[in-house]
Amino acid sequence: MSPVSLLPILPIILIALVAMKLAGSALGIKPAEGSFASIDGLRGYLAFFVFLHHSCLWYFLLHGYGWGHPPSYIYDHFGPTSVCVFFMITSFLFFSKLLDARDKGVDWLKLYVSRFLRIMPLYAATMLLMYFIVGILTHLTLREPLSVLLIKTLKWFTFIQADVNALVPTWLINAGVVWSLAFEWAFYCSLPFIGLLLKIKSSINVLVPALGVVIFFIWAIAEFYPGGGFTRAAPFLSGMLAAILVRNSKIKKVASSPFVSALILAMVVVVLTFFSSVYSFYPLLMMTIVFIAIACGNNVFGVLTLSISRRLGQISYSIYLLHGFVLFIAFRWIWGFKKIGQLSVLQYWMVIGALAMVVVIVSSLCYRFIERPSQDAAPGAAKKIRVWLAWPVSFMKRKPALPSQDILRER
Repeated sequence: MSPVSLLPILPIILIALVAMKLAGSALGIKPAEGSFASIDGLRGYLAFFVFLHHSCLWYFLLHGYGWGHPPSYIYDHFGPTSVCVFFMITSFLFFSKLLDARDKGVDWLKLYVSRFLRIMPLYAATMLLMYFIVGILTHLTLREPLSVLLIKTLKWFTFIQADVNALVPTWLINAGVVWSLAFEWAFYCSLPFIGLLLKIKSSINVLVPALGVVIFFIWAIAEFYPGGGFTRAAPFLSGMLAAILVRNSKIKKVASSPFVSALILAMVVVVLTFFSSVYSFYPLLMMTIVFIAIACGNNVFGVLTLSISRRLGQISYSIYLLHGFVLFIAFRWIWGFKKIGQLSVLQYWMVIGALAMVVVIVSSLCYRFIERPSQDAAPGAAKKIRVWLAWPVSFMKRKPALPSQDILRER
């Protein structure tokens, strides 16, 4: 059996779905409510494909080949192509919000508070876990000046990977997934300027900070993720195109047909089989067509709108951030790097099947106790921040109370 055999893929996905069924029922995780059920179902599979991609990379790393491109277009695509479609989803959803808000405007404070609480609490929890692991691996010994350690911590919290406490490479602990969040935040903060093109006005109090963040992440991407950095932003345009086309009822009707479902599968097979990267014209074009069809409601023969698929989509962010930790902890402490490297290919993929269950269960717990409470807190947090921001203004505008005139009267 080859290390890049396709045979383990379906059984491992089925194992993950069974784990999702059990964990979802136990923790009360329900499918998302919204207008784009197919996209909700798509998310979970994309995150899980990233897990399979990194599982394959770990096999070759443990056998002395380094962390790079596996000798399989399909396993290689599972990582970057899944992230490519994630970018399409992000731009589709938020550009749709802008299109819907052309008449009434956008509540930017509410949007950014919601995004912050959607992304940062779980990310902060994973950073604590990473620093805990680094502490164990470095025997709680400070290997670099405290000032350097603090700077590197700041880098991680702005989605820039750095080797913490001289542990090289630190990013292996979480499989180096955080780079995509730099692109996501650059896009989020570009929304007020995209809104200007749609004649959505924004105050200077929104535009100036947003511009500063965009400039920072453009610099960070160019400096720390230079390998085709801005080419990797092209899928955001694909998502925006989908947001425009989904409003056409004729396109939606055609896109929902079984023929288009078959076309979607055919295009995905062509991209994964014949192209080494999604970031060239033809594969990106085909994946854009695939995404437009799914955004328009195509559920790929019903798979994407299954309740279990949409539940998996609910925990997709947790899967994305946490699967690298599960792989690292299992290989480092449960089996040991040497022993896991001595397994046969079949045994290795059986281990990955077991870890797939762990990833789904741990991700479900993190969604239930970190992600969902944070999301639920967003509206209230936005209201409190709005009051705090308004207080200095209201205080300055308040007219001073006049003294009582009674004291001036003669008795």
